[in-house]
Amino acid sequence: MKIGHLLLGASLLPAISFAQIPLLSSLQAKGIQVTALDDDSLSKIRGTARITGHPYPSVTQGLKTYKIRLKRFGNEHEYRSYYSIGRDWSPHKKQTYTDAETGKTYHVAGDRWLADKSDAPGGHWSASHAVEVDSHYQALDKNGAPLNFGWRETTWNRPISTFSW
Repeated sequence: MKIGHLLLGASLLPAISFAQIPLLSSLQAKGIQVTALDDDSLSKIRGTARITGHPYPSVTQGLKTYKIRLKRFGNEHEYRSYYSIGRDWSPHKKQTYTDAETGKTYHVAGDRWLADKSDAPGGHWSASHAVEVDSHYQALDKNGAPLNFGWRETTWNRPISTFSW
């Protein structure tokens, strides 16, 4: 009897492992063309946007790095689940950004948010545990003056004009 159950399970395993996500299959059943993306493709496009008509980053010269830590029981996609450890500003830091759409490289200035999501005791921020959760860059012309566009790449829900909470 046990061998019969094992054989039945082994024969159904390939069918179960190729089951589609119900949402995708229901959209396809309605005739909607759907393309499933792998994790690498999603991580490259999620939260990245060229922005115009929005507030500038906190600096338009150099690079300001915000050091934050995730609260013990916080949600890593909710900006209020982090607390600030400090920030550094490098006014003469030369930063470039390559526009994914055009392939053109621009000089930029702006903000970068590094989060230490480790559970290290004492609340100490460690660069070795830090990951970038947000970057907000303003494109600069050859003289260092801000152009009318920039980029923001984010993995959390911080409003674009909020720098402390």
